[in-house]
Amino acid sequence: MEYNQINEIPCGIFSRVKALRELNMKDNQLTLLPLDFRTWTIMIELNLANNQLRMISEDLSGLVSLQVLILSNNLLNKLPQGLGNLKKLRELYIEENKLESLPNEICYIKDLQNLVLTNNQLTTLPRSIGYLTNLTHLSPGDNLLNHLPKEISTLENLEELYLNENPNLHRLPFELALCSKLTIMNFWNCPLSHFPPQIVARGPSFIIQFFKMQGTYHAMV
Repeated sequence: MEYNQINEIPCGIFSRVKALRELNMKDNQLTLLPLDFRTWTIMIELNLANNQLRMISEDLSGLVSLQVLILSNNLLNKLPQGLGNLKKLRELYIEENKLESLPNEICYIKDLQNLVLTNNQLTTLPRSIGYLTNLTHLSPGDNLLNHLPKEISTLENLEELYLNENPNLHRLPFELALCSKLTIMNFWNCPLSHFPPQIVARGPSFIIQFFKMQGTYHAMV
């Protein structure tokens, strides 16, 4: 149902389709979800990208089978705490919104692997993000981050970290050295003034090596 001009989902229309597992309504004109969308309990993939949604109610917590949730390019400034009830969620795309923070309850989504937060208004990430130990891809680029929580060090499976376009990000926690699988890191257009300029100038791979060297040094001390 993508690429139409749908501005409303009639209440009850999808809750009666008992076997519906995937719903793609991206590129429409939705401003609200129906009151009964909490009844979509067997849905595994929901794509609502490129609409005009300003809020998602706590009823989101009822979508307990969701594995992929795409809310990209809407007008959301916050996410409901009920997001933490989506225990089976593996991929969450919420880039191109107006988010100022993430709910601490995100820590309960232990199976989450991809988290895309690009182009929002985030100033920090919650410390609880450290519980997402299955996360492999984290993309909070193009935000207003001024620091990263030290708890990011517990993301033992993190492979890709995209921090580009965060003009207030002057430092990174040395605890990133503990992310042993981290192989790709993008910090383009981040000032990183707390790092030796010769290291920054040589690119992300040298930053990662610098982290690991510093982490080894601090461990020995």
